[in-house]
Amino acid sequence: MTTSLQRVEHALAAMSASADLGLFSHVAAAEASAAAAESTRRLAADAPRSALEGLTVVLKGNIAVRGWPWQGGLRARAGVIADQDAAVVSRLRAAGAVLLAQSTQDEGALGAEGLALDGPIRNPRDRARSAGGSSGGSAGALAAELCDLAIGTDTIGSVRIPAAFCGVAALKPSFGRVSVRGVLPVHPRFDHVGPMARDIAGVRALLAVIAGHDGSSALSVDYDDGPQPPSRSAGTLSLAGWRIGYAIGFDDLAPEADIIDGHNATIAVLREAGATLVPVDIRPLELRRARRAVFALCEHEMWRTHREAMAADPEAYSGRIRGLLEYGASLDDRKLRALDERVTGFQFDWSRLVTGLDACITPTTPGVAFLLDGSPPDGLADLTVIGTAAAVPAVSVPCPTPATASVASQRALPVGVQVLTASGADVRALELAAVIEAAGRRRQR
Repeated sequence: MTTSLQRVEHALAAMSASADLGLFSHVAAAEASAAAAESTRRLAADAPRSALEGLTVVLKGNIAVRGWPWQGGLRARAGVIADQDAAVVSRLRAAGAVLLAQSTQDEGALGAEGLALDGPIRNPRDRARSAGGSSGGSAGALAAELCDLAIGTDTIGSVRIPAAFCGVAALKPSFGRVSVRGVLPVHPRFDHVGPMARDIAGVRALLAVIAGHDGSSALSVDYDDGPQPPSRSAGTLSLAGWRIGYAIGFDDLAPEADIIDGHNATIAVLREAGATLVPVDIRPLELRRARRAVFALCEHEMWRTHREAMAADPEAYSGRIRGLLEYGASLDDRKLRALDERVTGFQFDWSRLVTGLDACITPTTPGVAFLLDGSPPDGLADLTVIGTAAAVPAVSVPCPTPATASVASQRALPVGVQVLTASGADVRALELAAVIEAAGRRRQR
C-alpha cells in the first residue's frame, strides 16, 4: 500500500511530465510533501482525522489558499497572494487532506470552454480536445490521475461540463450547502463550490467534509435526502419505488449521436434497476433563453465587481472578458428585472414539470469534448443551466455504455449524464448517480 508521501512524490513527477496539458497554475510541492509526511505518520499511528486523511486534493485557482497565488485566472490579479484560507480549505486541512496544487481555469470563471489566459486546458482523454470549463484544470487533473480528489466552482455548469468532458464525477450542491467564503465571486445567487472525483464515492466523501454552515451567511437550508437510498439485493442496486424523469424535447440543442446513445443507455439501466421512468418534455423551459439570462446577470455582476479595476487598467483584462463585462454594464434596471424574472419563472416551471418525481436525468452537455482547433460550441451550458436556474443539486456522472456498443465505441470520448433532485436532496442525487456509475462499470467488464 502506497503512503501519502509516496503518492505526492509520484504525482509531482507525473505533473511535470504532463505539463503540456496546462492543468496547473501553482504546484505546492514542498507544502504538499510536508503535509503528506505528517499524514503518513498519523496513519501509521492509526490516528487518521477523517476518510480524506492523506488524500491529495487539487483546488481551482479562484479558491483562496493561504500563501498561494489567488489570481482566479485574471491578469488583473497577477501577484495577489491569499492571506487566509477559504472556508472549504480550512475544512480540508482539518480533515487531514493534502493540498497538492492549484488548477487552471477560464478567465474569471466566466466561461465553459476551458480557455485559460496562458492557453487551452487540454483534455487528458484526447489532448486535441478541451477539458471544458471553467473548472477544466480540476477535471483534467482527476482524469490524468494526478490527484485523488479535486475542488471546483460551478455557476452555470463549471464543474459539471468539464466532468462530462473528462469522464469524472462532480456535484453542484444545493445553494448554501458548501460555503463560498474565500472564493472569488461571479454571482452570489448562482456560485457554488463543487466536489469532484473519479467516482461518486469520492464526491460523497468530499461533500461530507466540506459541507456545513460557516457562520458567514444567514441562509438556512433544510436537507431532504429521501427517499431511502437504493436497496441492495444479491449485490445489485434496486430503485424499486423510485419515479425518475428523463428529459425529452431537446432536439433544438442539436445533441450529438453519442449523447443521445448515452442518455438512452442511462434510461435503460434505471428501468432495469426497477425505477419507473417518466418522460419530461423540457421544451417549455426554453433552455437557451434561460442560459443567456443567467449568463447576462453574471456579466453584469462581474462588471460591478471589476469596473473600477477595469477602468484603471483596461489592458489587465483580455478583450474577450472586457467585452463580456462591457455588455453587463449596458444592462439597465429594466433589463435586469426582466432577466431576473425569467430565472425566477424558470424555477417555478421546473418545479411544476418534476412534481411527483424523485429525480430527473438529462445529458450533461449537448456534445462531447470539442476540438481545440475549431470554434467552441455556443451551447455548452444549455443543459447544466437547469440545475443553476432551478436552484437544485445536480450531479454529472459518466453514462453507461450502450449494451449493444462495439469494443471500438466503448473507447469513445466520455459522455456525462446529469442527475437533478429537489433542493437539499444532494445525497439522493449522489445515490442515483452511484447506480448509473455501477451499471456503467458492469458493462465495461
